Amino acid sequence: MTIRKGLARGVSPAAMMAGIAMTLPGGASAQGVPAADGAVTTLPTVDVQAQAPANTLRRAAPVNRMPGTVQDTPQTINVIPREILEQQNVTTLEEALRNVPGITVSIGEGNGGVNGDQIRIRGFSAQNDIYVDGLRDFGAYQRDAFTYEDVSVIKGPSGFAFGTGSVGGAVAIGSRTPHLGNSYGGNFTGGMGPFARGTLDLNQQIGDSTAIRLNIMGQSSRTVDRDTPNGTRWGVAPSIAFGLGTNTTFSVEYVHYEYDVPSDAGIAVITPQGQTIGRPATEYGLPRSTWYGSMNDRDQVQVDRVTARLNHEANDWLTISNDTRATWVDRDFAYAIPGCDAACATSFVRGGNPAVTPSGAGNPYSQQSWAIQNVTTATARFTTGPLRHELTGGIDIWHEDTDRTGYGYTTTRVTSMRPTDQDLERALTGASNKRHGETTAYGAFLADRVWLLPELSILGGVRVTRYEVEYTAGTPGQPLTSNLSGETTSVDPRAALIWQPTPQQTYYASYSTSSTPPGSLFFTQPSTVGGFRDNYDPERNTIYELGGKVSLLPQDRLGVYGAIFRIEKENAQDVDPLNGNVTLSSDEQRNQGAEIGITGRITPAWTINANYTYMDSETRSSGTAANVGKRVQYVPEHAAALWTSYEINRNEPWNLTLGGGFTWRDKVYLNAANTAQAPQNFSIDLMASHRINDSLRVQVNGYNMTDERNYNALFGTRVLPSPGRTVLVSVNAEF
Repeated sequence: MTIRKGLARGVSPAAMMAGIAMTLPGGASAQGVPAADGAVTTLPTVDVQAQAPANTLRRAAPVNRMPGTVQDTPQTINVIPREILEQQNVTTLEEALRNVPGITVSIGEGNGGVNGDQIRIRGFSAQNDIYVDGLRDFGAYQRDAFTYEDVSVIKGPSGFAFGTGSVGGAVAIGSRTPHLGNSYGGNFTGGMGPFARGTLDLNQQIGDSTAIRLNIMGQSSRTVDRDTPNGTRWGVAPSIAFGLGTNTTFSVEYVHYEYDVPSDAGIAVITPQGQTIGRPATEYGLPRSTWYGSMNDRDQVQVDRVTARLNHEANDWLTISNDTRATWVDRDFAYAIPGCDAACATSFVRGGNPAVTPSGAGNPYSQQSWAIQNVTTATARFTTGPLRHELTGGIDIWHEDTDRTGYGYTTTRVTSMRPTDQDLERALTGASNKRHGETTAYGAFLADRVWLLPELSILGGVRVTRYEVEYTAGTPGQPLTSNLSGETTSVDPRAALIWQPTPQQTYYASYSTSSTPPGSLFFTQPSTVGGFRDNYDPERNTIYELGGKVSLLPQDRLGVYGAIFRIEKENAQDVDPLNGNVTLSSDEQRNQGAEIGITGRITPAWTINANYTYMDSETRSSGTAANVGKRVQYVPEHAAALWTSYEINRNEPWNLTLGGGFTWRDKVYLNAANTAQAPQNFSIDLMASHRINDSLRVQVNGYNMTDERNYNALFGTRVLPSPGRTVLVSVNAEF
């Protein structure tokens, strides 16, 4: 028998040994060990796997630049495990992130550049801060979850681990990777919308230490209670891994993903006569199903991504990894941006149906981008005299190249606040503008955690990043209107004091920074070009955090955590609520608050994942005096999420798993002046699942069961209504 040395993600050595004990037949010996009669007995390879801990504090930190477990890391990290993703039947990254309070989603600004998975963590933009298996996931598009093993949110400025950006934090996605042993699974889901989706997850071991895996997805759907056309998406992700269970592993993954969906710019925020705060028109009687799109409005994306990962355990104290990713993203995009001025708002509230002329900022564009990144990381564990060290260092280099061509329409489209029908496809003009940009970053990072006592350690580190940007733009055949370049060097330190009186307890005080250099958002937020100055300082972000994480109950199956934090942001970016223009300024913003959570199993049959966040945000200084003292836009004061499930008669013929929970976000302001507001969100979601036999399971999910009027995505002058009550039924097969 060959006993594999590697562990499944998040599996403890104790769990592995328990799996071996349950698998080995009585009297069997390891490969190459003589049996009682002196003969060498070789048995088939045993697939040593175990379910990752339900207490996500006991899992490995989501990126290898942060060695150790989530509990060991002096920073708030929310983990959404695969068990919850499957129980909620999650299909997109945005759906997964609803489990994390303090996250809001941007609907997109003019020119469509910021549309896609553009999230804000603790109120601050994280639009370039999505990582898959530790590498940046380049491009602005809507991500599908068909390859996800788990999703984590690392909160607070994290320049040391990720480089530029990560103001409020970063999203770290773990992929499904090949493993030893064979497994075959599939899922088909259908329901309201209409909605139809199928996935396959196939893993095959093809040698003692080699396995291949294939994930496939196809979907056709329309959003409930939105009058949009149908949309489709599909993807395929083959991967292969060598050296599984050995000291050296190498894997290659390829992802091809496409979608063709109707774009949706949402509905206007209006301010009726006599009021000072604007609110969505749906709060004044506009049906949430209202869609202002036309045949031209589309979001067509093709993504090709190749990732190669090498990990080598050189010896008992040194581990080295080298990860490389190349990504190509093609996008064809257009949408109708509705607007309603004061006269329009007054007419509408009085029962009229005023004309609406969609903004030209939503005109079509075609964009092609490619990017490459390489990260080398080494972790060394050693002692110097009485001191124990955990030293992590490495090099991070990436380059991104983007071309965009914009178009106009030959006619102006006019509709009404309550459109009765949509217009046909309009003719395009020739190319009206072309843009080209290149960004390159070189980063080096080093951190050392030193144990002064077995229970007390200090962590210190720093990252230095050199960022270079070049950008040209103009009308085809005409002189360039923009020819910009800039170079910035940022230094982002990290420090923490960590006290662990027992292996189940961690208490910490931490400090960290991050930097966003000028020019870093040219293609995800093109309006930043107008405010660019090569002599601007980077946007600077600093976090101070005090927290604790404790694992409870037998086998550490339940974890509780809490933290108080303060984020300070200097040289903040301002968004003009009228035209969407973005400028760099000397504004200072602050967000402080507290977060508490619980994760794991209360009993072996009862799981829970719950979080609550309180945030007190404020603009401390501004070039616009009236904005001083106002709440930071998109930051709710309160937010909470809960998901819990209970298994009844597990492994019995009459079994049932019941699950449910809610997501809640307090009202938020949509601009720095606090003159536009999105109401609170509240959604109750339910699940019931029955295992027919060892291979088949049927599941029913209900979302927004009280049919609340919610808003998924936000911008300064418009919001995107969330789906109404939705019910889906799925059949899962596992072999």
